[in-house]
Amino acid sequence: MSPSHEKGNRRLKENRRFLWIRPRMLHPSKVLPKRNFSSELVESIRRDGVQQPIIVRPSQRGMFEIVDGHLRHKSVQDDPKVLVDVRYSLEDTDVFLISEATFNRKPRNAYERALFYRDWVRAVEAKYGSRGAQAKVAKMADLSEAEVSHYLSISRLFARLQSQKTDEKIFNTLKKQSVNKLYALSKVGDGSVMLEVAAKMSENPKLTLDEIEDAIEDQISGMSQLDPLLEEDGEEDQEEDETRRIHQLKKVAEKLESTLSQTSKTLTIFKSKVTGNPHIFISADTFKRIRKMLNALKRVEKEAKHVMKLAEQDGA
Repeated sequence: MSPSHEKGNRRLKENRRFLWIRPRMLHPSKVLPKRNFSSELVESIRRDGVQQPIIVRPSQRGMFEIVDGHLRHKSVQDDPKVLVDVRYSLEDTDVFLISEATFNRKPRNAYERALFYRDWVRAVEAKYGSRGAQAKVAKMADLSEAEVSHYLSISRLFARLQSQKTDEKIFNTLKKQSVNKLYALSKVGDGSVMLEVAAKMSENPKLTLDEIEDAIEDQISGMSQLDPLLEEDGEEDQEEDETRRIHQLKKVAEKLESTLSQTSKTLTIFKSKVTGNPHIFISADTFKRIRKMLNALKRVEKEAKHVMKLAEQDGA
């Protein structure tokens, strides 16, 4: 813990008082992100007992807002009274500073951390303004600005996934992925590419960071090859007649087939020259590029077959 961190915690421990109050006088924090606790965790607290008093700050109408100890609060609902450590004059930014001390002592997934630091930055912005807010949080949390920035990117990633109504299984699997993997996914601008790679990560949670980055590049490469083919045909009026639509489907299919044919010829020539010359050394990076080209080729072939099938159906 940095000296400034220790100084801040000492300040927050001043002007305090210990009280015994009824559990119903406590309510969750209004600034900290909401957490879902498993029944096993709650039961373990009940079994072992509350080791530390719940930290609170005065709220409205004689109530107290929980600053630290939401899990402990859930475990003492049936107790007549609970010991609380009341901290007076706490601001929202102070709530995060206190909560962060215990936040890092327990296992948290990247999703929970992303929401925590996102809301901490928001609290700092509300008090000081947006300028330099990330730097202030980084200093208080003893993190680098890059780490805070990564968590904010991850929080935006999950917001995008929620807006896309992502399957709950995929969403929950991604929560457990590492910060680096989620940050790589958060940098994907194209929504369809993001969802495709998210699905792959859900199907195989053990994908390495390199494999995830390769999957992203492959998806982007496939999209970029198809975009020029669809560009001049993709802005038709929705009221166009059936004959024109069928003609355009066939036109796109022809271009896809042409691209497929040219790519196949290029790969065939390259392969024959390489395999036929024992003096040519192929690096791992080159093989990686070849694999990406083959993956892109498969996607083009799949799209071509799909479009041709649609055109044949409409033309029948």
